Amino acid sequence: MNNNSIEYRKLEHLIVCDHCDVEYKKGTLLEDVELIHSGISNCDLDDIDTSIEIFGKKLNSPLIVAAITGGHPKAKEVNKNIAIAVEELNLGMGVGSQRAAISKSYLEDTYSVVRDHTSSLIIGNLGAVNFVEDSWDEEIISKSVEMIDADAMAIHFNPLQEAIQPEGDVNFKGLNILKEIISNYNKIHGKIPFIAKQVGEGFSKKDAIFLKEIGFDAIDVGGSGGTSWAAVELYRIKDEEQKNFSNQYFNWGIPTAASILEVNSAFSGPIIATGGIRTGIDIAKSISIGANCCGTALPILKAALKSSEAVTTVLERMIKELKTTMFLTGCNNINELKSARYILKGDLKNWKDQI
Repeated sequence: MNNNSIEYRKLEHLIVCDHCDVEYKKGTLLEDVELIHSGISNCDLDDIDTSIEIFGKKLNSPLIVAAITGGHPKAKEVNKNIAIAVEELNLGMGVGSQRAAISKSYLEDTYSVVRDHTSSLIIGNLGAVNFVEDSWDEEIISKSVEMIDADAMAIHFNPLQEAIQPEGDVNFKGLNILKEIISNYNKIHGKIPFIAKQVGEGFSKKDAIFLKEIGFDAIDVGGSGGTSWAAVELYRIKDEEQKNFSNQYFNWGIPTAASILEVNSAFSGPIIATGGIRTGIDIAKSISIGANCCGTALPILKAALKSSEAVTTVLERMIKELKTTMFLTGCNNINELKSARYILKGDLKNWKDQI
């Protein structure tokens, strides 16, 4: 196999994420969100309702397994294990970039396997840069939607990863063509929610204004604090000079909590918080400051490489933590959590004051 092929690269990403230190050294700034404890609670923990409705689906909790993988036979097993757990708990999931299957049809089943195991929310995934570099159009979106019977389509923006990646596509100029492409898709193939997705560096207020104008229905902030794709690519680089260059960007990006505030100040559609979401407390804090739903990836990948049961265990733990946090803040449901009182501290407070 050609070591520069997409298929090989997908396998490298799985191996690096499973075995190497790829998480940001700086935090999400969710540590600067203090939820106010309710000393009387006034809730029954067993009756707390964490369900939400998003993209035409009702989920039992505001939790999505964020886009992880596809495009390699090993990825098929990972996606299968995630889908089984998602179906059991009635959550949502996204697949990794479908570019591999667009270029090599024999890899389609590494993505489509998810529909063999769940009828829950499935989010497709294509790269924004490819609509410029490869002249993709609405028919590529249609093929990707059909591949997994997607309920929504994420278009990911990853300029840092592409700049660091040896095989990177770096022409992000002219992304306003997405406005016409999204409009054409909705006219020709029927409307589907489009999600603008960052992959670890976050979106700013200025970005949110641009994405709203393009016609995106939702934004996944993909903030810094979780997996650093500069770190992932760093482990793949052989040249020492390039390694030193890449290492400077290990911690580049807008922390997740700050990105939620930035986007929420300019965008009224659903906001998904990803990037370092590791606990139910993180979910509760994210929702209280403006997110509608949260996603997590790296802990799920590590579990999915073992079994579907391991994935279920991680997700159940996060849901239990979310319910407990809601109980301790006197919130009976997610709408009440959205109105829960909180205090911003430290760097996050300073950041909000400058938005």
